[in-house]
Amino acid sequence: MALTRRMGFTETDRIESVLRDIDESTMNVTGTSLFHVLTVASIAVSIGLFASGKKMEALFVGLWPATFQALKSASQRH
Repeated sequence: MALTRRMGFTETDRIESVLRDIDESTMNVTGTSLFHVLTVASIAVSIGLFASGKKMEALFVGLWPATFQALKSASQRH
């Protein structure tokens, strides 16, 4: 909420619009949402890092899917 107040509604709407445009153009080209691609890719990278013994890095990257899905949700808000 504080971010919305600081940035103003027009700035927030513009950011959401850019996210929506990027997602739609990716979906037109690939048939899959950009955010879903990023989610699956970050899970795969996290598994690869964990398998190679880089557990802290794997945990860090493993936190990204939720962020990508939140961005997807925010881009579809309107």
